Amino acid sequence: FGEGNISQEAADFVAVRVNSAADYDQTIYNLTFAGDLGPLALPGGAIGAAIGVERREESFSFDPSQDLATGNIAGFNGAPPVDGAFDVDSYFAELYLPILSGAPFADLLDMELAYRSEDYSTSGKADAYKVSASWAPIADVRFRGGYNRAVRAPSIGELFSPQGQNAPAAEDPCSEKGAPDAGTQAICAATGVPSGAIGTAAINTPAGQVFAISGGNPDLEPETADTYTFGVVVQPSAVEGLSVSLDYFDIEITDYITEFGGGANNVLSVCYDANNPAGGSPTNGLGPQSPFCQTITRASSGIIREISLTQQNVATQTLKGFDLLASYDFDLFGGDARIGYVATFTTESDFLAFDGDTPIECAGAFGNDCGEPLPDYKHRANFRWTGDKITGQLLWRMVGAVDDDNPDTQYFVDDIDAYNVFDMSGTYRFTDNWWLTVGIDNVLDESPPILGDNDEQANTWPASYDVFGRTVFLRASAEF
Repeated sequence: FGEGNISQEAADFVAVRVNSAADYDQTIYNLTFAGDLGPLALPGGAIGAAIGVERREESFSFDPSQDLATGNIAGFNGAPPVDGAFDVDSYFAELYLPILSGAPFADLLDMELAYRSEDYSTSGKADAYKVSASWAPIADVRFRGGYNRAVRAPSIGELFSPQGQNAPAAEDPCSEKGAPDAGTQAICAATGVPSGAIGTAAINTPAGQVFAISGGNPDLEPETADTYTFGVVVQPSAVEGLSVSLDYFDIEITDYITEFGGGANNVLSVCYDANNPAGGSPTNGLGPQSPFCQTITRASSGIIREISLTQQNVATQTLKGFDLLASYDFDLFGGDARIGYVATFTTESDFLAFDGDTPIECAGAFGNDCGEPLPDYKHRANFRWTGDKITGQLLWRMVGAVDDDNPDTQYFVDDIDAYNVFDMSGTYRFTDNWWLTVGIDNVLDESPPILGDNDEQANTWPASYDVFGRTVFLRASAEF
């Protein structure tokens, strides 16, 4: 024991050779026709159109070494092998309609229409479409808005990841330890528990655990998202080079793919709760056909055989907020300068694991439920100057303050203050094809917030906060 005391032979004995191979193949066939419709013009100009067809074939395989597959290595989660493929046939069409241009109270009035239909070999047909329009009553101001139906077909991992068995802690509400009341007993009987076994030790879960099946699900359907956007763009002629836009967004994803039910214990609790509208009460219209009860398989004796927690289309995700963009271009010291600012104000980010569940509210939060910090406010601001051969840039990245998402648990750090990082870089062009860039990321060497057991890795959240500190880089680039 002790630093430096282990021999090379001992190190070799405890070391594990970890390796894996991942192969991803994608083949795309695409035919697109685009242009304007000639004589079919509108008062604002020519109608733009595009139509096309596409076929996409994808396959993926992941082959880990045995210790990596089983999770038998400290610091690595188990990564079982994955193998699967799908193909999709698509057709699409788009139209740009310049309704008016240069008219009184309509310096510009236009509309965009788009439609895409895809037929997946795994999940079937999915349709996406968009309707948007913009109106500029004068050249300085433009209003815009739109609706978009988007879809996301399940990935190969979500479809084909191997299903495995684990044994989470859970008690059977129908057993002696569950102490079922009259309402629960009725659900137990409706879901196949023999009357003589209800409330007895005969169906107590062994060691307080149940078998649960998790992994991919080849029967998944596409996710569906409805997006509404409304905004305004101001480019005042009195201030040349200035542009400001503010857009509101409202996104709701339904049939969101996630592990069903929030865990084995929660599935049992919901199914056998006579007062839960998603449960299996014979009086709520669902009974044993409740999705939660349908995941539970029992033996003829009534004891739980297994609970299926595979990926399902059961969750809902919402996101609402504002995007603010501003830029100002001007001449400075014989070159072109630009000040840019991009900010996002998040007013809602809620996740509903299943119908009837309590939403997880993640705007302005981070932690075990919400994951990565999602501040109410964040921005990127930069100043850029470009001369004949030299370009310089200063970037300010700001992540707003966030609070832990579990107010019932006291952590070492329950809130994180606003985090600011400054980066700078300069580029010198020797020719049009060769240039050299030198820069410093995190100029002030800002340290990440150090947390505890509500972190992701390295006692913080590395995707949001810089764990490397001040970093100097040199990059040579060439174009051919």
